[in-house]
Parts: sequence; C-alpha cells; structure tokens
Amino acid sequence: MHPWYSSMDRTIYKKRFDELTNEELYQILDLRSKVFVMEQKILYLDTDYKDQKSIHYMIRDQDKIVAYLRLVPPGVKFPEYALSRVVTDPKYRSQRLATLLIHESMHDVKGNPIRISGQAYLKAYYEGFGFVVVKGPYMEEDILHYEMVHPNR
Repeated sequence: MHPWYSSMDRTIYKKRFDELTNEELYQILDLRSKVFVMEQKILYLDTDYKDQKSIHYMIRDQDKIVAYLRLVPPGVKFPEYALSRVVTDPKYRSQRLATLLIHESMHDVKGNPIRISGQAYLKAYYEGFGFVVVKGPYMEEDILHYEMVHPNR
C-alpha cells in the first residue's frame, strides 16, 4: 500500500470548462498527455473541442490532479451522454479512483443512458459497471476499442 493511500482526500471536484482554473486545465492536459501519449504511445489530437461543453470530474492529492474524466453531454460525441478521457496517474492506480469518478458521473445523470468508446483491454472493467458492447472491436487512434452503452436507470 502506498503511504498516501489512506490519507489522501477522495473528494470529487466537478467543474464546467469555464470554471476550471488555468492550473487545473494545465494539469488535466498534462495528465492526459502523460498517460495517453507518453505511456500508451497514442498519437492523437487531444484538443477536440469537447472539453468546453463537458463537465470535468477530478480527484486531487493535495493540489495535484491524479484522476480525471469528462462527462460529455448528449449530441456532442454520441446521442447519449459520454464518459471520455478517463485517466489516472500511474502512481495512483489500483486505488479505484477512476471507479469513484465513473460512479459519481453516472449518478449525476441517472436515468439517462451513457455511451463510451473504451479501450479493448478495459472491456471487462466497463462491463463490471453494467456497460454492454454495441460495436467493435474497432481501431481508434491505433488502439483497439469497443463502443459500449449503459442504460443508467
């Protein structure tokens, strides 16, 4: 167990794009870049103009964002709500931080279905939440993905 595991505040912060501070936005982009580009070697354009319309969910350790996802409203990415850019700092994995963020975002839009385009290696993880494969596997950004939907009733 990591020394910060038991003492870390697991408060979930939620903000619209226009509520994010410059520092928060920088940390979000940095975390996404570290994981998706540097660790997973995905060459993609992260700035897809969906951030401005999304709600941003974050967990911090002190003043550092260590887990993040964005909830994209219906009609922006999919006809349904979408969970996107789910990411955790490698030093904080196995603490179920992404799971906390996913549960919280799903709770916030209860009664509305949610669609994701999840990396194939996370298929069983998302199925654990009740997501069901509706498309795939297919390649997205040179990574195998599945499109999955949750009724979120």
